[in-house]
Amino acid sequence: MSFDIAEPADLPEDADNVLCISPEISPNKEACCEELLTREGVPDKIVGVTVASSPGGRMAEWGEAINPMTTDLTFVDVSHGGRSAAMSADGFGGQNGALVDVIEVPDVDLREIGSAVTDQLDGDTDETIVVCLDSLTDLLQFESEETLSRFLHVLTARVSEAGGSAHYHIDAHGHPDRVFETLSPLFDATVRTDADLE
Repeated sequence: MSFDIAEPADLPEDADNVLCISPEISPNKEACCEELLTREGVPDKIVGVTVASSPGGRMAEWGEAINPMTTDLTFVDVSHGGRSAAMSADGFGGQNGALVDVIEVPDVDLREIGSAVTDQLDGDTDETIVVCLDSLTDLLQFESEETLSRFLHVLTARVSEAGGSAHYHIDAHGHPDRVFETLSPLFDATVRTDADLE
């Protein structure tokens, strides 16, 4: 691949938006996500965007990266036809004592997803805010690369303007190389957790 790959620990400080290339289901994905969530310590607020995954599933994967008693958790949960809203709330009710807000987006509507995330970024606060989008692979099942690229161009700018950080998961084995080549330049850095991509 022709773009630079970094290790999560070696990311430049000003890398607000990071593309995380890893196998869809792997300990490497979870470890990368935890490391990116806590680059500046335990964040004050996490905004999770879930498409094929669920809020409860993401929280379980984050493990020690969050303090459920002090971290403000909000999920923008996309409940498309392949997954019901009932599934998206699995195990919720304050998992591990956490107070969790879930914003339901009934369809894969990039404008609505972007608006919901932006609403969470807005505000005059010194809080550290981290966005975790899981995943671009799932969004590409519903949107073209061109449409997704436009969405990411706007969303990454909004994250940076708000002083937040974000990482965006994509399946290492779910796309031809040209997809990674197209999307990688939209981010400040790219992290790969799959040796097979070399």
